[in-house]
Amino acid sequence: MICFIPTKGRLKTKTYKLFEEANIPVYHFIEPQEYDLYDVPNKININKDNQGVTYVRNFMLNYAKENNYEWVIFCDDDVVSFGVYNGKTIKKTASIWFDILERAKKLPFELIGINYTQHAWHENKAYSINSKFAEVCVLMNVQKINWEYNENTKEDRDFQLQTIKNGYGVLRFNHYWFSCPNVGSNQGGLFDLYQSKKDIEWSKNIVKSWHPFAKLVKKKNRIDAKIDIKGYAKSLNKEVK
Repeated sequence: MICFIPTKGRLKTKTYKLFEEANIPVYHFIEPQEYDLYDVPNKININKDNQGVTYVRNFMLNYAKENNYEWVIFCDDDVVSFGVYNGKTIKKTASIWFDILERAKKLPFELIGINYTQHAWHENKAYSINSKFAEVCVLMNVQKINWEYNENTKEDRDFQLQTIKNGYGVLRFNHYWFSCPNVGSNQGGLFDLYQSKKDIEWSKNIVKSWHPFAKLVKKKNRIDAKIDIKGYAKSLNKEVK
């Protein structure tokens, strides 16, 4: 098992240290214009600047396959902690991923995720199958994946819907958790695109692609896409829990 972290505009990212402490190797995927600015281990130059998150994620997928990696954690560069909820919210190291890997190896799912720390405590089910999105930090069985991330959409959710369509789908362990800033609130990464409301266009596009299982909704001062992942999986007679 290895961890891939795409990073842009966050020169002081410390997420990799969480994995180093657990003896999980980490590779950073960095644009040419920032490559020399980063002081992080195992830097990979992604060859092109300003191509967006879809480009780098597909680059990472291809890199994993070309180098014969099987189990790869795709993790955002602003994750600050991991843990588990077992009646109490307990902070742990990234070694939780070894427990998750041992379970994942016995199951057919291509994507395996964990929960947000603020939601883990109120989940009744220990795990969900094709009914909850796995995002921010996701373990992938990359050798089973022969589809790619799509451009100009909510690429992570679109990718998971593709995974349900083309594979076994998404397993999420609800009581393991990660902690990170709210999406689009942290300088670097997709911050500028969220500030320019680019996410509205992404929401509209994912609704077009996955109608009638996706629709536009208003959330406070922003437009988002609400996706019936469970309904979509059921429509394909995929396992749902």
